[in-house]
Amino acid sequence: MNLKDIKDLCEKHNIKVSGDHIEFNKSTPDFHITKNFKLHEFLTKNTKDTATKINLQLILELQNLRNLFGSPVGISSSYRSPSYNKSVNGATSSQHIFGNALDTYPLNGDIKGWITTVVKYKKFGGVGQYKTFCHIDCGATRFWRG
Repeated sequence: MNLKDIKDLCEKHNIKVSGDHIEFNKSTPDFHITKNFKLHEFLTKNTKDTATKINLQLILELQNLRNLFGSPVGISSSYRSPSYNKSVNGATSSQHIFGNALDTYPLNGDIKGWITTVVKYKKFGGVGQYKTFCHIDCGATRFWRG
């Protein structure tokens, strides 16, 4: 699957596509946006926000990393509105507020293996290594430990 395919799939499901981003909410029908991920897995965790925006390149990259890892991956944080980002003490310029970041974790508990896979194969953007999750984004290429 490539960017054009995923954009076409979103448009087929009446999801607004703007550049490389989509915008949707919990009333949007759920469907497999990639082989292993359903659209609603990318919903914002803030129940006060009605809309989620997410970068389709990031979704494709997560699917590729999951393929390489060979085991299911969960998403603990995706899009954050500026007010929600502030409430969770997120960085003021966080890529989450632009729909360009995900905090991810391996469902099998192998955080070390997941982080190793991400660091080895991620082609662009940021990687943040934490004790229980791995942050990935489409911002400037950089690496940090939190």
